[in-house]
Amino acid sequence: MEREKTILINLTKFAFAIIILRCFYLQVVRYTYYRELSNRNCIRTVETGTPRGNIYDRNKRLLVKDSPSLDLVFVPYDIKYPEEEAGILAEIISMDRSAILRKFKNRYGNPFDKVYLKRKVTKEEASLIEERAMKLPGVFLQEGLFRENLFGDKDCHIIGYIGEITKQQLSSYKEKGYKSGDLVGQDGVEKMYDEYLKGVSGGLQIEVDALGHQRKVLGRRLSLPGNDFILTIDQVIQEIAYEELGSRMGCVVAMDPRNGQILALVSKPGFDPENPRAYFKKGGHPFVNRAIKGTYSPGSVFKIITELAALETGTIEEHDRIECKGHIEVADRVFHCWKEEGHGWVDINLALPYSCNVFFGTAGLKVGVSKMLEFASLFDLGKPTGIDLPGEKSGYLPSRYEIDPLNLSIGQGPILTTPIQLLSMISTVANGGNIWKPYIVKEIVSPDGKIVKEFTPSIRKTVYISSESIDILKRGLKNVVLFGTGRQARVPDLEVAGKTGTVQRAQSEMELGTHGFFVCYAPADNPQISLVVFLDNGSSSEAAFIAGRILQKVFVPEKKAQEFQEGDSLSFPPSTGGQDLDVEEGSIGETENAGTF
Repeated sequence: MEREKTILINLTKFAFAIIILRCFYLQVVRYTYYRELSNRNCIRTVETGTPRGNIYDRNKRLLVKDSPSLDLVFVPYDIKYPEEEAGILAEIISMDRSAILRKFKNRYGNPFDKVYLKRKVTKEEASLIEERAMKLPGVFLQEGLFRENLFGDKDCHIIGYIGEITKQQLSSYKEKGYKSGDLVGQDGVEKMYDEYLKGVSGGLQIEVDALGHQRKVLGRRLSLPGNDFILTIDQVIQEIAYEELGSRMGCVVAMDPRNGQILALVSKPGFDPENPRAYFKKGGHPFVNRAIKGTYSPGSVFKIITELAALETGTIEEHDRIECKGHIEVADRVFHCWKEEGHGWVDINLALPYSCNVFFGTAGLKVGVSKMLEFASLFDLGKPTGIDLPGEKSGYLPSRYEIDPLNLSIGQGPILTTPIQLLSMISTVANGGNIWKPYIVKEIVSPDGKIVKEFTPSIRKTVYISSESIDILKRGLKNVVLFGTGRQARVPDLEVAGKTGTVQRAQSEMELGTHGFFVCYAPADNPQISLVVFLDNGSSSEAAFIAGRILQKVFVPEKKAQEFQEGDSLSFPPSTGGQDLDVEEGSIGETENAGTF
């Protein structure tokens, strides 16, 4: 009996020793860890949003800013009744109950971190949430910021939009200090310069009870705004381009040919940067910036390259004439001009304004594919321009074995370009040979007004073309607008030089729409602005008309512009007349009544 008593006492001592050692380990050795865990359980830091810098146009006109808002968030650890709480919130915030429930039941790396349920809660929603706060443990409203785009979708493809960081982005952004729930730029300038725009988050340190309800505020951490941005964009020109493009699908880009600064960039359809989710399933690809991401055959705009290649190689002289009878036969193929009866005898000074296919097809046969591709490469067609916006496409410059000289001479076949590449090309012609790198951001300025980074014009390369060839080409481009295919771009008291290009999407008998291009610069003898107008479904005449309207509003005094608008010379013709029609596929043989002029 005494032995059993001794064993029991020893076991008890041993058990107490283990308990004492465990308490020592938990309260002394692991004190810091459990103190932090306890604090995280009852003391929370509620971030009030990460402020971003303002964005201005070149004239310091405010385009984007942060504005205060109320956000609805929850702490996963504190959600006690997910089914009931999801049902209550679904009735208040007009969000699908199943979607709320999925958020509540999702597995999070840190269950004490807040998760956004809805940003920018309305006053009515906030009132209802406050009324039912006792039934919503773990759910609360907090101060936040929302990105306010003052001009809505007018600047959407330049500015882009911000959105909650995705799981895929988080893996690469973590090392930069980002965490789940952070807002990051998803497109445009917001994405390209996110690290410069993003500030330092501020917030409140609060104490919560066992149900996650806020009891008191313990302190506040001040936020620091990000850097401000000054763009090269002129918002006046931007709005003019937006208005003139109207409801058409396409894009307009304006650039200063003297330095590469982008003055305007509009792509339609667009989206609301403050509510991009509403456009995720909409047709027309609203998030595609057609100016830099759309690739299309250049059509007759490519005749600029064909002309330079022919003149520079001596294949044709300025006054060499070719008879256009409306078509030419090459082996067993028939190559048509847009004008069925033909243009008669024309030299280069008339062929470009009239966009005569027969003239340029004949010149292309003599010059050859290799030489035309060489000149296209000189102007960097088929290469990204390097514009400081994300997602720019390179287009495609085929090899000499993939295309024939007739198709290439009029910009057809597998050759693909982006509108901004064609803008770069016409700008290079305008300035006499410099290929400037186009850019959107002019300056980055710190919150205290110091210049963080300044972007200066950069010449990518210089194209060396003889002054004689350039002069001939420039005269032709002026005549395109004066009496040729681009006459719809005529503006009073302003000489415009440009080139049209209309590309049919398929065989003409299918009666499908056409892509319409117009590239130009003005004033013709002292270029200050170059333009590309692209229409997803329209003619080159319509594109020229839009370009003329834009230039008219930019350069011509309002009174004269109104008088000219009321005159006959700017009346817009039916889209089927007076256009240079190209054929994207099967342009020779399959489509006998369509061509390029």
